[in-house]
Amino acid sequence: MTFSTRTVLLIFLGGVVLACSTQKNNLVNREYHALNTKFNVLFNGKEALEIGKAVLYQNNRDNFLAVLPVEPITLQGEDEESNASIPSFTIAEEKAVKAIQKHSMNIGGKQRNRQIQDAYLLLGKARYFDRRFLPALEAFNFLLEGYFGNEEVYYEGKLWREKTNLRLGNNALVVDNLKPIAQRMIFKAPLYAQVNATVAQAYLNLKNQDSARVYITRAALAEKDKTTKARYRYIEAQLLEQAQYLDSARQAYQTIVSWKRKAPRIFWMQAKLQTIRLQALRDSVSPLPALEKLSKLFENQPYLHLIHQQEARYLLANEQDSLALRFYDKSSQSPYADASTRMANYRELADYHFQEGGYVKTGAYLDSLLREIPEEGRLKTNVQRERDGLDEVIALEEVIQSTDSILALAAMTKEAQLAFFQNVIDEKRAKELAAIEEEKKGLFSFGNNAANVFYFYNERLVVQGKQAFLSTWGNRPNADNWNRLNTVNIENTATAATTQEQENTSFFIETPDFFVEQIPTDTLALAALAKDRKQAYLDVGILYKEKFKNNALALARFEKVFALKPTENQEVSALYHSFKILESTDPEKAQAYKNTLLSRFPDSPFAQIVRDPQNYTLAENQSPSGLYEKAYRAYLSQDFKRVLVACENLEVIVSGTPLAPKVAFLKAIAVGRLDGEEAYILSLKKLREIHPNTKEGVLAKTTLERLDEERQMKYKPLVLNTYKWVLSFPEEQALDTLVQALQEQLAEEGKTAWKVTQDAYSRNTKFIVLHTKGELPDTDYFLKKWGDLPNFNQNLNNFVLLSAQYEQIQRFKSWEAIHKTP
Repeated sequence: MTFSTRTVLLIFLGGVVLACSTQKNNLVNREYHALNTKFNVLFNGKEALEIGKAVLYQNNRDNFLAVLPVEPITLQGEDEESNASIPSFTIAEEKAVKAIQKHSMNIGGKQRNRQIQDAYLLLGKARYFDRRFLPALEAFNFLLEGYFGNEEVYYEGKLWREKTNLRLGNNALVVDNLKPIAQRMIFKAPLYAQVNATVAQAYLNLKNQDSARVYITRAALAEKDKTTKARYRYIEAQLLEQAQYLDSARQAYQTIVSWKRKAPRIFWMQAKLQTIRLQALRDSVSPLPALEKLSKLFENQPYLHLIHQQEARYLLANEQDSLALRFYDKSSQSPYADASTRMANYRELADYHFQEGGYVKTGAYLDSLLREIPEEGRLKTNVQRERDGLDEVIALEEVIQSTDSILALAAMTKEAQLAFFQNVIDEKRAKELAAIEEEKKGLFSFGNNAANVFYFYNERLVVQGKQAFLSTWGNRPNADNWNRLNTVNIENTATAATTQEQENTSFFIETPDFFVEQIPTDTLALAALAKDRKQAYLDVGILYKEKFKNNALALARFEKVFALKPTENQEVSALYHSFKILESTDPEKAQAYKNTLLSRFPDSPFAQIVRDPQNYTLAENQSPSGLYEKAYRAYLSQDFKRVLVACENLEVIVSGTPLAPKVAFLKAIAVGRLDGEEAYILSLKKLREIHPNTKEGVLAKTTLERLDEERQMKYKPLVLNTYKWVLSFPEEQALDTLVQALQEQLAEEGKTAWKVTQDAYSRNTKFIVLHTKGELPDTDYFLKKWGDLPNFNQNLNNFVLLSAQYEQIQRFKSWEAIHKTP
């Protein structure tokens, strides 16, 4: 078959056109695919961001006791300084970075792809919610500096940049940058509510409540989303209430209530509770009927802890304490109670018991509060400091409680003891069985999520079951035939280690006989308990008077001391403090205490203060702690005579205060350094007797035990071949110049390793000691060479001995037995 030239040409041109058309279609398809991929990346990133925000808002637990934040950014227990724990924000950031890297079209320094601005906005938002604010600020700044022509995205980026500045603490900068925009922006603008809310938060951070209220009101009026609108309106109501505009605040709360189910339930419930409270306050009526009606609604079951909390506060304010405490317990024990509710309850209960003088219960509630505070910070530090301040009084009250109980039981007949413990065991088992039955009733009750679980998954039932088992069988070892074991000795069927563990295992069954056997019967043990009880009553009474200013409790404790046949030191202290408490409120009774003190203990420090108070009054520029510091500085400079004089004066001034045991301990050390170990031991024993429950009293006990061990040769000092050359001088002679001169003379002789010190020895003698670092000194040579030094006598008493011997001389003051005092 042959073709003409014209036909061949037409066929060729048709092929070229077809090839060009195919190439064009392929290019269009590639561009469409690239554009579609870019949109998919941004879409997926935005969806991840929205998912993360939804998780954040659903799991956020606001603290309604404080002014709410305009925008929550942390989950409960999270630290705002650390990154978020929601992975969706990281995914959103990765998608934004991918879109920028693959689809950026920066040509000639100008971005040609207008979708990149959305990617930068997404990148900044993702970093913002991930709480990496500096990288977020960098992304927003890049968006604003490379303006791409979309005004709406530009202003949104500016808003988010100021939100980031807000998180970085640049509140004044936020006001300067956003306030002009908020004022000129029209009401219907998409960002109107967010801009005004951000300015309001900046003013809140700057403690400018009035300006914050103006802008949050504008934000609440413009916001369309009911969840965010409820938050803005609630903040407005809180600020109005703080400004004492109670009617306006109630109306703002009522606005949220009027939205009914359109508002988030937690905001509706909180607003309803505040409305009831403010209305009852305005009308001077009880809010309890309205609160009780609210608690009966089934849909309010998850919020019973909030309702009970409001009931407790009202009852406590109206002095119905017992009922208030019951409702506080119901609120805290509710299965739906959140951390902020429990923290508020524990804080209020701790404050209540502190005002009532229940310091042990105060400490217990502060312990519970510390467990609820999620992170280390100023709040936890302050609460911990407050709790530490109660340690001493709680320890003393526990001593009182335990010794009172033991001594009361020891005073009973055996029949009375058995009857008492049988009654306690019966009551305990009855309560356990009743609690278990109550829990079982609710196991399959509809709507009770906390109880509607299997036995072994219900923590309370498991604990109660364990307690019931222990009450019946005791803490028996995990072994065969456990219910038949009557002794601790178990058959040797295991390894040696297991057998030893079983032999060391003890278990008991709660029976009256078992508990009666635990009561001490030894006379010395009971006497020691009685002594500890009397001292604890005295010490806690002084604490109540001096530290907590609770004179009623202090006086009650002192009265108990008088009833328990106290020692002389205990009685004189209780008499003085009782006199000081009643001196201004009950002069007649105070005079009786004063007369008893002066007649029976005329030589005591307390009697000296009472007899001549003007002589023991400090000057305006003096304080007991300042005088103690001066005495301590004298101790550091080894001026022990001055320490004794200062302590003897201070003993009277600080009697009965927390400074008294410190002064006594410092005086004991000074006595030991001047008079030797025997006098030191006597001073420590006296300190231990007068202040047994203080840190100094415990330290004195430890020191006495160590000294006793050394005397029984359980501890031997290490003997080293090091020498000391000792020169003795009268105590009144000034030696500072001589010590310096001797050190210079030794340096000239090349004895730079030798050291010269001035040591106290006794009330009449002090030493200059040359520490020769193991070298035996040529005493004759040096005495002759130093003969021309001022205040130096070649014939003075001097001796060389080992370091261990010098320690013994200082401890037992045995030098005079060998050498005559100059």
